[in-house]
Amino acid sequence: MKSCRNNRGMALLVVLVIIALLTSLLTELAFSTLVDLRLTETFRDTTRAYYLAKGGVNAGRMILQEDRNGYDGFDEMWSQGVINYPVGDGAVSVRIVDQDGKLGINALVTGNTPNTLMVDRFYRLLVALELDNLGDPAELTAALIDWLDSGDTPYPVILTDGVNLPVAGAERAYYQGLAQPYLVKNGRLETLEELTLIRGFTPDVLSRVLPHVGLHEAVQVNINTASAAVLRSLDPVVDAAVAEELIRYRREIAIESLEQLEEVLPDVAYSALKTLANLKRLGVQSDRYRIEAEAVVNDGRRRLLAEVDKQGNQLLFFKVN
Repeated sequence: MKSCRNNRGMALLVVLVIIALLTSLLTELAFSTLVDLRLTETFRDTTRAYYLAKGGVNAGRMILQEDRNGYDGFDEMWSQGVINYPVGDGAVSVRIVDQDGKLGINALVTGNTPNTLMVDRFYRLLVALELDNLGDPAELTAALIDWLDSGDTPYPVILTDGVNLPVAGAERAYYQGLAQPYLVKNGRLETLEELTLIRGFTPDVLSRVLPHVGLHEAVQVNINTASAAVLRSLDPVVDAAVAEELIRYRREIAIESLEQLEEVLPDVAYSALKTLANLKRLGVQSDRYRIEAEAVVNDGRRRLLAEVDKQGNQLLFFKVN
């Protein structure tokens, strides 16, 4: 009788152990299934967010194609952007940024030949940004030239506004001498992130410079969208006061023709800007734009960057973040 009770007790213990194991397995299976379900939902929502953001890019391109007047400025629809516009289960934000109001980095050098106009402008831009102790404008300009040009001789002197500024430059020998060496590009920039590789372009310097530069190769700047620093880079006579007056004027009235500025600016500044316009180095319209589209669907999020040429609606650059 005692043996029978012991057997029943042992059987009960075995059953309890089996139930505990099954419960543990079922709990683990349920948790694993839940995780897989959440991953699947996130992947689904991220994919939906990607296509929603892509739709935002296409909408931005359509807005630019509808802009057919004779100037491009901040009073137009393209510059207003869209913030968290609801679409189905998600929302999309679209921001369009004119690139022709910035200095084109890849216009600084052609082959192994620096563009004198752009060397002047980049140097004056860096001076206008008042980098103080962050970097020497002349050395930063030279390092950028050496990164872009096809030669291996450091750029020796910045010639700007009648002044010769000796510089050290930075070619292969400098980059190979670093603790973690790498090759100098000796070619055009593909992304603005490449600037972090160039001597002197520290994070602090880049935070000041990036809002005023783009990747394009055009030398013509849109006076309607250029920042104060870019305006000051155009010519030595465009000082802080002239740049401020230009920005104040265009807030009230879009500049559709440079002739509008004749009664607004000092004679010497107007003459300089008019000359640049006659030489196709300054204008009131833009061709290249960056479209930033970000979409959110539940837990899925995607951000797309595209650069387009408004003439012909040509896609120049596309990146998924």
